[in-house]
Amino acid sequence: MPDCQSAPALAWQKTIPQLSFDSEVVLNPMLALSALHLHTHSPADFSMTVALRRYLDRTLVNHRRALSKGEGLSEQLWLSAILLCHVYWLLSRQSQPYEAYELPFQAFKMLEGINVIFAQKEKFLGRLGYNSFKYESLPQVVSEDKLSISSRVQLQSIEEDITHLMDSFDVATKAEDVQNIYIEARDSVLYHYRAFYSGISAKILRRLITVMPVRCQLGYRSLLESHDPLAMALLARVLVLLRGLGYAWWINGGGEYEVVERDFDAPAPKAKLDGSIDEDVEEETEWEMGEETNELTSKLLYDYPKVLFLIQIQPQYLQIPDYMP
Repeated sequence: MPDCQSAPALAWQKTIPQLSFDSEVVLNPMLALSALHLHTHSPADFSMTVALRRYLDRTLVNHRRALSKGEGLSEQLWLSAILLCHVYWLLSRQSQPYEAYELPFQAFKMLEGINVIFAQKEKFLGRLGYNSFKYESLPQVVSEDKLSISSRVQLQSIEEDITHLMDSFDVATKAEDVQNIYIEARDSVLYHYRAFYSGISAKILRRLITVMPVRCQLGYRSLLESHDPLAMALLARVLVLLRGLGYAWWINGGGEYEVVERDFDAPAPKAKLDGSIDEDVEEETEWEMGEETNELTSKLLYDYPKVLFLIQIQPQYLQIPDYMP
């Protein structure tokens, strides 16, 4: 079962199945997530596509109806919100005709909503054993001098890469509030890598990675929504860590709902650079793109593939250490 945001393992093993017998508010999102799981592994099964949409529609209708009636928060409504986060995390990865690839902003907004709900009903939900990631303490990481030599070398390479990235976009010359947004995101990226090399468990790291944009201040998500190249490049460095954590379908997805491999393993466009970096990336870069590359760039994060070349990301910066967390 998923390493669920804001719900203990018992919720997946016992609570959600039990409550689904008594409440469609829980039953429909559970069935939607199950259909999504089956469709991930059986993409040719059209019946799973129909089932996914049917149960998702019912979930949204029931969820909105409960909220519009002003009903007090129930455990069922709380779990419905959590299940919807998992569904939209993967569903947003599905490519649509004539639509460019987007980040899972709907899932981010639902995660924000979970934080709001928890703040309003903290005592009630706390008694039931639930928590929200915003109120969790981050795991302690190992000090750098206690890491292995290879881990220290790789971590230093990552730090140098991110420093180069920040310098390339002249972060120091931007307004103070914008600087603070980028610096917080940078520190978050570095924390995730330090946690990775410290041996923090894959279960915990997966959860931290998926909520990273929501842990940062709202201004960072605003930059992501405006397709800011630097904001997206920072997020990409966090997402690529999923490669080293083993496969988990509710995070990594698969088939039409694949999260990481589409973005990082597909062939990137060739670029000729004049050595300078301009705000207008499109005009500064001469592209040689075939049909496959054009299709690729329509699925990626807009300017993100171009940023990869401008900041010269090297594959060795993303190497996975010998041990697995």
